[in-house]
Amino acid sequence: MTHRPDNRTADRRTRRQGSSLAFSRRVLAETAYARHVLLLVMLCGTGLAGCGESDHLVTNAAPPTPEARSERVWVDATRPTARNGNYPGAPDRTVRTLIWQPATAGPLPLLVMAHGFSGLPEQFEGMGPAIADGGFVVAALAFPLTNYNAPGGYSHALQDVANQPADVSFVISKLLEANAAPGDPLYGRIAAGEIAVLGTSLGGATTIALTRKDCCRDTRVRAAILVAAAPLDLFPTLFGTDSIVDGPPTLLLNGTLDEAVNYATSQAMYALFDPPKVLVLITGADHNNAIEAKSLPLTSLQLVTKRSVVAFLNAMFRGASADLQTTLDTLAAEGNPTQSEGTLP
Repeated sequence: MTHRPDNRTADRRTRRQGSSLAFSRRVLAETAYARHVLLLVMLCGTGLAGCGESDHLVTNAAPPTPEARSERVWVDATRPTARNGNYPGAPDRTVRTLIWQPATAGPLPLLVMAHGFSGLPEQFEGMGPAIADGGFVVAALAFPLTNYNAPGGYSHALQDVANQPADVSFVISKLLEANAAPGDPLYGRIAAGEIAVLGTSLGGATTIALTRKDCCRDTRVRAAILVAAAPLDLFPTLFGTDSIVDGPPTLLLNGTLDEAVNYATSQAMYALFDPPKVLVLITGADHNNAIEAKSLPLTSLQLVTKRSVVAFLNAMFRGASADLQTTLDTLAAEGNPTQSEGTLP
């Protein structure tokens, strides 16, 4: 079922921002410095200090039940960390990860969350446990060089996005090792065949490469969620020239007021991707304020994201496709345009 925004307004906005994106791509192709500056502006919008969330009306919805929160720091000795600003680099890569798990017994689907440029796992302190409350183990990692506290400064590190899909795969492997280790708090808690990855902004580009590019594809990931994902053609030399059409079932979300990654970008990805696929446009949301929730309760915009994600994951891993369609119809009736195509497994 398809619910579309006002065509004339959307068409005018799409033409304006499509022209802007085309201009940005031409400039990005000219010099490495221009690529660095324009990508930084695109991915952070006007909030360069951490790409933080904006305030929005908080609903009266009750917060989810408390989830067990833990933190792991894992070191991948097989891959180096590049020199970055005044940071000399390292022979390995350190990946800090926050984990939320509900009290629900038995193995649960796993969702790994990937932050955007200058982000942190702590930006999911509200969204992570809210999704976990739906019956999922949720993990959010800090990429070694594009997180806000990166050694040498995140602003120098855009090219390290090429290494980020492998960071996500590394975290998945470590989580599955913990899941198989008697005595570990994660022992037996993860359904190893039910893994999804959510990426926002630069983390969205990372997730596209992880699930749709030959260089980086991790077949353990059965579902992808892209929140205002930066398009891979802004990184033309990093992930190869193979198609991004083929991939796992994908949910795309984008705010209608996003000035960093306009919703037309997600619409174009949706049109390109093979089904099954779902698109939700969050009316009134900007680049960050529907996904970056540092505390509970969630705002009305963040609840749209949470409802979409939980319904999509339940359809993927619990056979609840009818409930997903009901959620999409409800979101559309509330003013958030949706599209879907194909049948989820």
